[in-house]
Amino acid sequence: MRSYSLYLQIVVGVLFGANSVAEGQDAKSMLKAPAVSAMDHASATPTPSATISEAEKRVIDAEKTAVQGAANKLCEQIQIQENDLYHRLTFLEKPGRLDPNSYSSPDEISQWRALLQQFKDKASQVDGLYRGLEKNFDAEVRNSKVTVDPVIVSRFKTILLGAFPWDTINRKSSLLTQYAEQHQKLLDFYQKNWGTWRPAGKDGKPVFESASLSTTYNKLREDIVSTGHQVDQEYVAMTR
Repeated sequence: MRSYSLYLQIVVGVLFGANSVAEGQDAKSMLKAPAVSAMDHASATPTPSATISEAEKRVIDAEKTAVQGAANKLCEQIQIQENDLYHRLTFLEKPGRLDPNSYSSPDEISQWRALLQQFKDKASQVDGLYRGLEKNFDAEVRNSKVTVDPVIVSRFKTILLGAFPWDTINRKSSLLTQYAEQHQKLLDFYQKNWGTWRPAGKDGKPVFESASLSTTYNKLREDIVSTGHQVDQEYVAMTR
């Protein structure tokens, strides 16, 4: 997962015309968030006058803290939950999950059903954090108890939302749903056909009692491997 914290600092500087804009120019070249280019058109934002009063400065600082604090909190939540989700994914991707001989009993299949459900729940939670980002940002700004200019909130939110690779996020979410469903089918297959396989042959795959069972197993296995590879590609894309 990419980190948005430095990006947010630059956004705040642009919106408020603060000195952090100049400090952020070198950092801007390090970022690949889709909406960074939008900041290049923020010249219409007036730079605070050199004679700005202390009271006005305190108001601006409070607004900056409110919007950046809200965005930081939400992005951190997403990053933490994404890391948890990816950690769970790596357990499902272990080769043993695709080998029925790695299961000692039908009870172990039931245990993995429970773990798979936890994975699905976590994926739904992460998806919900993305879908609720705009609404949650508004709520966090309100909860800050700071009165922020609605124009500032709107502009910041637009750039913030534009920083997320939504096409990649949507593909990843769809693929994770597909991946979980395919694993569910494989566990169903193991449960229904328990004891119909022998240890792996020369090709490393389990040997089944009938050709039809082998065909079904191989198709399930190939689907999971293919979808898992696509999921990994989307995660790589999110870090670019």
